[in-house]
Amino acid sequence: MKHGFRLRRVPPVQLALYILLRAVIMVVGMFHYSAAPAVARVISFLLRLLDAKHARIAAKNLSLSSGVCRPEEIPAFVRRVYDNLGLSFVETLMIPRLMGHRGISKIVRLERFDLIEGALREGRGVIAVIAHQASWELVGLGVALAGYPLNSLARPVENPWIEDYLARFRTQTGQRIIPKYHALGEMVRALRRNEILVVQVDQDARHFGVFVDFFGRPASTHRSPAILSLKYGIPIAPVNIYRENGLCYCVIGDLIRPADFRDRQDPIRDLTQAYTARMEEFIRMHPDQWFWVHDRWKSAERAAREHPELLRRRYSLGARMESAREAASGDGAED
Repeated sequence: MKHGFRLRRVPPVQLALYILLRAVIMVVGMFHYSAAPAVARVISFLLRLLDAKHARIAAKNLSLSSGVCRPEEIPAFVRRVYDNLGLSFVETLMIPRLMGHRGISKIVRLERFDLIEGALREGRGVIAVIAHQASWELVGLGVALAGYPLNSLARPVENPWIEDYLARFRTQTGQRIIPKYHALGEMVRALRRNEILVVQVDQDARHFGVFVDFFGRPASTHRSPAILSLKYGIPIAPVNIYRENGLCYCVIGDLIRPADFRDRQDPIRDLTQAYTARMEEFIRMHPDQWFWVHDRWKSAERAAREHPELLRRRYSLGARMESAREAASGDGAED
């Protein structure tokens, strides 16, 4: 964990940011949901203007990820990525209004949830793995509002006022939030209650993760779903979240069963690879709705620079080491 002075950690600054956020929510809440795309375009423009660093990260990620878009298409693609981020942000700000008008159930569409219901009848719970696609916050509220017992793993926000506010609206439909740090006990208890545990598995896991293939390159990936699945015999449900024609869809993919991996030489890595491959498949269906601004491959790029032999051992698809070295030779050091 990084330490040192950060202005955003100063209590008066945190309070001022919270007041600003509430004011923005109040203004955005005055608009009807149909106006969200127009408001989002303004926010998208401002984000691109003020956040050149993450725009560069998105461009780097796209240039090194096979089969997403051609090099000449990257600038326009990055603009669409920011348009999606802006819309997701606006939709999140509109949640208080949507809750008051029962709007979430009109916007969120749940499909293939019979797979979840069947798994819950087995009595061991379900691990749902998701990516940062479209409006994942809105979908979480919609799933809980439909009556499904939802427990979502989330990283706490540094600002305590904003964290308390987020916790209130995230939980008002019955969703439970498990703070990411020291969460193992709560994760196990949720599964023992025969409930759904939601884990986002598309972020860089640093030295805690296992290197698996993601868009043709090694990526450090969270393995806790694989560990829990193998230990307790719990099925994993890959979830596809996307936005289409003004609606947010949450579609359950075919379940991944731990029994299919127990006899493998490295079952944890192979199971992690299996659900990571599903996430890639879903992202490729709506690629501009994913979180390309995150430096997803930075741990592998750093390992390729500093410990190439260790990365080769931990990442069995050694032939693809070259793509990590290619990234490392460029601006891969950017965090």
